[in-house]
Amino acid sequence: MLALAAATATPVKEPSAAKPRPAASATAKAKAVDPMEVMASTLKIFDKFFPAGPEPDPARLALARQATFTMFPKGALAQAMNGFVNRTADRVLDMSEADFAAMIPPGVESKAKRGAKAKKAKVPSTEPLRVTLARKEPNFDAKLAAIKAFAGTMFVKIGDAAEPKYREGMARALARKFDERQFAEIQAFLATPTGAAYGREIVGLWFEPDVMRGTFEIFPELMKMAPDMAKDGAALDAQIKAAGGKKAD
Repeated sequence: MLALAAATATPVKEPSAAKPRPAASATAKAKAVDPMEVMASTLKIFDKFFPAGPEPDPARLALARQATFTMFPKGALAQAMNGFVNRTADRVLDMSEADFAAMIPPGVESKAKRGAKAKKAKVPSTEPLRVTLARKEPNFDAKLAAIKAFAGTMFVKIGDAAEPKYREGMARALARKFDERQFAEIQAFLATPTGAAYGREIVGLWFEPDVMRGTFEIFPELMKMAPDMAKDGAALDAQIKAAGGKKAD
């Protein structure tokens, strides 16, 4: 979305006379990969790694489908994706050149300065990106609104295609893990105002900033664990060698 917004703010130059492309040979056409064939092959591999579970009890599956539709109502995926994209785009547009420069690691920044040679270092602007783009393109706000509307419609279409498959997969998994008594309790909760609100928000919660931050904040912890993990890997290699096997990857 941001790339499209930036593109709308840049004046379009008249294209120069395009050079005619040579016609593709019959051999090249024959070697062209069919995306549908690639997808079919990928799905076969996926099916091997994640085979369907045993068929759930029909009565429990019916209860699971009811609960799943409440926990994953129609439009939930599109709402979550639209909220995430719009929040992210607005946050980026509120940032300035100085904000982006501050995110560059010190080592990378020093290399850029060394490569500047005779060019005087320019002080990054503190002007928000949306102001800069709007100054270059007077219709920026209208174009950005059009892009967001387009994305919103696209996510609804994606959700309409994806949600039924997600819900059915969730229902089948739930039907194997919960019995009729538990489903009655789940449905009783979902029938309350709090339960209904929970059902509407649960999918979108995965796209909330704090949840996303929690996902990325694990990486520093993993880096701290790396030395010990390397030692454990070396110990495993020694164990395999002692057993006469090959070195572990």
